[in-house]
Parts: sequence; C-alpha cells; structure tokens
Amino acid sequence: DAGRDYKTALQEIVQRENGQVLAYRLLREEGPDHAKLFTVAVDLNGTMVGEGSGRSKKLAEQAAAKAAIATLNQD
Repeated sequence: DAGRDYKTALQEIVQRENGQVLAYRLLREEGPDHAKLFTVAVDLNGTMVGEGSGRSKKLAEQAAAKAAIATLNQD
C-alpha cells in the first residue's frame, strides 16, 4: 500500500472520459514547521471528490487521491 501511487491511479481513472479536470488544492496547513499537517482536497470538474492529510503536501495529495478513488469506485 505504501508504494502505491494513488495520484497516478486516479489520473488513469479520470482519463477514461474526455474533458475531465482534476485539481488538487491545499485546504489547511496546521502545526509548527517541524510537524506540519497538510490537508488537501482533490476536485473533479470543480466538485470535491476526496480529501486527505499528511505530513507533506505530497503525502496529503496521495491520501486525497486514495479517498477520491474510493468515492469514484462507489458510483
């Protein structure tokens, strides 16, 4: 699970349909510099489909992408 690239997997899912727009945005940045917690949302066509947190923006984006994949797989 740790080696899984959820951002790439999400991109592949989204690219199955043309005209899809995927965007990551930082929602929150909390804590002291040495122990920051980032919270990122991932939007598909302007609608939030996932949210995730992590100790870096990259980890938060991965967590958000994982949540988005779970959301999209429910449909």
